[in-house]
Amino acid sequence: MALTMRWTGEPDFDRIAQTRQRCYGGADRELPKFQEGVRADARARNGDYLLAESDGHTVGTATSLSMSMWIRGGRVPCQGVAWVGTIKTHRRGARVPGGGIASQIMRETIRLGREREQAVSALMPFRGSYYEHFGYGVVERLCTWTIPLAVLPAGPFDDVRFYESADREALALCRQRIVEAGQCDIERTDGGWNYWLNKWQEGLTVVDRSADGTIHGYLAFQYVQKEKQDYVNVTEAGYEDIAALKRLLHFLCSLRDQYTFATLTLLVDLPVNRILREQQIPHRLVNHPHAEVRPYTRMQLRVLDHKRLIEALHFPPACAGRVVVEIHESEGDKNRFAIAIEDGRASVTATDASADIECSDGIWAGIVCGDLKGSDAARLGLVGTSTTSTEKLLDVFAQGSPPYCQEYF
Repeated sequence: MALTMRWTGEPDFDRIAQTRQRCYGGADRELPKFQEGVRADARARNGDYLLAESDGHTVGTATSLSMSMWIRGGRVPCQGVAWVGTIKTHRRGARVPGGGIASQIMRETIRLGREREQAVSALMPFRGSYYEHFGYGVVERLCTWTIPLAVLPAGPFDDVRFYESADREALALCRQRIVEAGQCDIERTDGGWNYWLNKWQEGLTVVDRSADGTIHGYLAFQYVQKEKQDYVNVTEAGYEDIAALKRLLHFLCSLRDQYTFATLTLLVDLPVNRILREQQIPHRLVNHPHAEVRPYTRMQLRVLDHKRLIEALHFPPACAGRVVVEIHESEGDKNRFAIAIEDGRASVTATDASADIECSDGIWAGIVCGDLKGSDAARLGLVGTSTTSTEKLLDVFAQGSPPYCQEYF
């Protein structure tokens, strides 16, 4: 039978949980965990949960969150795609008309994002190459540091203390300042705060709060043990400037009698080793304490509305120019438009003029979000019909902080 899709919510929570369990779980006894998870995440609302059904059975699911993302100082509506899955008995086969179940789920999810007038659609996938088929490109690179507490910088951290419920408003304001100053980060709603503050109770949370009540940074962390060593695993670190980050590192350093290592994830361009007591990241086996770092990619994004996204961005006032871009969309369409940048803003208009640059929608996502310089894309052969002036103008998207999203979904 043909696949039917319906967007639902609370009345179907148990069915949604069972479908997720059959997609991702390893045992039937795990069902209560999935039931609890569906009910705990207050970021989703009724109508955000997709159930794909065939012959009276639910065979797949997805969740579409309505979020707000900040890119180059502009706020745009964002679709957060999560929990995309096909149950284990219905994978790798055309069991229903219209193609693979997961492919049909993704097409329906993107359709909903367009219907909701969301400028971008983002996800944090298990296998990125699959989502490239639907126009999603990598837009985020991170580094996870594993640092012996013995080499962390020591110093004052007088304003760092445990989080209390009265800190919630100041904490939310701190994170919002970080989001607006960053690139591709997502605002945290009240429902999101309820979700994460509840999750953080599985560990401890500290805030860097000055005497006037302003919070400048925070750490949520848990104790874990690896290979008989005690770790502080930082699940989220927020800081509005390097001074706040250093105070948080000073706090972690003070725990060196209780823990051996700290792990924390930071922006890819932050050379944390430069402020450690041992700056070396060894190229060979050594016996002294030293940091290790693992870079990786995470978030992928597809642009659903090029005009709305680009016209929301802010550019350096001195930047000016015009470029015609042709995007090869994953559905087979070619989307051609002109970008004119002047006085710190851009305008986008449809055009029949020859394209200065051509690329896939996935590559364009990396360029417009600032993860991939236009000049690097040309050097790697990822774009066509480019010129030096075109590449230089597109490089403006990559000025400033690299993309980094703290709102995991």
